[in-house]
Amino acid sequence: VQSVFKLPPFEETVLRALTASAPPSTAPAMPTYVITGASSGIGLELVKQLAARGEKVFATCRKPESSASGVNALGSVEGDVTIISGVDVADDGMGAVLAASPLAGVTVDVLVHNAGSGNGTRSVSGEELFPDQGFESISMDSMRAAYEVNTLGPMRVQQALHAQMRSPGGKVIVISTGYASIGDNGSGGTYAYRTSKCAVNMIVKSWGVDFKEKEIAVRAIAPGFVATEFGGLEQMIAWGGKPVDVCVTGLIGMLDSMSMADTGTFWNVGATSKDGVDKQMDW
Repeated sequence: VQSVFKLPPFEETVLRALTASAPPSTAPAMPTYVITGASSGIGLELVKQLAARGEKVFATCRKPESSASGVNALGSVEGDVTIISGVDVADDGMGAVLAASPLAGVTVDVLVHNAGSGNGTRSVSGEELFPDQGFESISMDSMRAAYEVNTLGPMRVQQALHAQMRSPGGKVIVISTGYASIGDNGSGGTYAYRTSKCAVNMIVKSWGVDFKEKEIAVRAIAPGFVATEFGGLEQMIAWGGKPVDVCVTGLIGMLDSMSMADTGTFWNVGATSKDGVDKQMDW
């Protein structure tokens, strides 16, 4: 004979009330980040640090291996990371690549336009990167190549993903440079890099206006003088470049604090400066 345990009437009533009225989980979903140019340098470190704190990261790149070293460090990053290769921001067809990727239809909370180049190619690098851009030596091909990557690249990616941006509350940053500042240009030269980055700063300023209705915050951020493969790692260390992890920690702090209150502005990462203070820069 089976015995059936039955709660007293009062306890049964309480139990039913608790189970019926239990609210759904209100824990916020982790944000989704998209990082372009993620195979090395600042992009790679962004992927590492964001994944380490539990964020969902889509890391885009032309190929997972670093263009400079050939090492695939991106593939060994632990965490919730999806690598989307074959994304060349200088190619008008990159939107189709993203549309056919696991990123299709995903709501994007934060988009970091990090992919960039000193001269649009890898034909000149290291300590020869900027001397090759003097007034007498700069070629129109180098100018055009830099614009394709540094200026039009972010525009291509933003147009491809804009409909997927969280609204309100989305965030967009473009990794710029102090070299892009007209007001701070006291040394001249570096024509391809300076002008292509100055032009993307104007795009950021316009995005700050155009994205207000959707309440998507936008910033251009200069990371400071950071030791990466971008200009030759050993040479940049010798010149006093700051460690990339220090820069990115400061960069993420700035990203977290972004709001519509200062959208469409240009900032410098304080972690790489002498006084350690984040500062708004002159255009």
